[in-house]
Amino acid sequence: MSRGTLTRRLFALHRWLGLGTGLLLLVISLSGVVLLFEPELDQALHPSLLSVPPPPAGARSSLDRVLREARQRFPQPAYLRLRRLPRAATAAVEVSVDQPDHTWTLAYFDPYTGQYLGQRNARAHFFGWLLGLHYSLLAGPGGELTVALLGVALLLSVLTGAVVYRRHVVPVLLLRGTINWKNWRTASSGLHRVVGVWALLFNLLMAATGAWMLRGAFLPETYAATPAKAQANQPLVTVSLDTLVGRATRAVPGFAVQGLVLPRTAADTVVQALGCLVDRPLYGNFSQSVELSAQTGRVLPPVDVRRAGLGEQAELVGLTLHFGQVGGLLLKLLWTVGGLSPALLSLTGFLLYWRRRPRPRSTVS
Repeated sequence: MSRGTLTRRLFALHRWLGLGTGLLLLVISLSGVVLLFEPELDQALHPSLLSVPPPPAGARSSLDRVLREARQRFPQPAYLRLRRLPRAATAAVEVSVDQPDHTWTLAYFDPYTGQYLGQRNARAHFFGWLLGLHYSLLAGPGGELTVALLGVALLLSVLTGAVVYRRHVVPVLLLRGTINWKNWRTASSGLHRVVGVWALLFNLLMAATGAWMLRGAFLPETYAATPAKAQANQPLVTVSLDTLVGRATRAVPGFAVQGLVLPRTAADTVVQALGCLVDRPLYGNFSQSVELSAQTGRVLPPVDVRRAGLGEQAELVGLTLHFGQVGGLLLKLLWTVGGLSPALLSLTGFLLYWRRRPRPRSTVS
């Protein structure tokens, strides 16, 4: 096969991938852009739910008090876990509640007084709904498979585009690639080329990490029916949660606990502390875990992710970059521009297709 023939076939694949996935990729990319700013937007929209007044001097937070109050409000057999611990003095504790009817509730409490602040449905509130749209198009396991396939399609589209437009990569990066604004045809061609080159690495990262996160959607066991089980009473943790957090923090240097997974059944014997490493921001939130005995509080031998294999560390970094969890506002603004690129590429790609589509010949009678 000649190089020209291969290029034409790759161009055809690139075109049909874009036409076939453009609308859904638009939904995924725009929802991802909004989710980048979820912490800031959620805080601004729900300050009474997520924030508490500045504590008086000498006041101490108590997770044990929060758990007691949460259990009174959500009695057995609801399953409770401390999903997010305060990272600031004025932040509330977020308690995840799995109800017997499979409703997933997020409840909020004052860490100093244990006061209940309110609750919301984890999947139905705006950002929960938006995450479901981004992750599965609100269509369950089948939707997750669709989004995973979209990630693969975007990956192939970027790679085929890099081959088809390979002669333009260096000129564009050297700012020698210009856009001819003479008309919509030349403008769409130039925009497609320039935006595609500048967003190439970003879209490769988003496509690869997105498909990797949803790799379970390709496994048959994901779709196997599982019998429903009655929710049993959650066993008590006999050791103070505040003590457990302190021990977990000391177990791994630089470990900041951000959540606690409590035993669900009598067979579970550990409390899992989840959090981040302050000296490894690229590893992201909830990258490190420490397990402790729920009966004695003894720390089980932890695995420091800083000593994990290269593949595991690369996965952590890739997922952190996918979610825009590092770099502050500057990275989020860059990610916003990059996140809008699939929409612009889809639009300009469609215009290019429209320009080049075969037109019926007129006949003269």
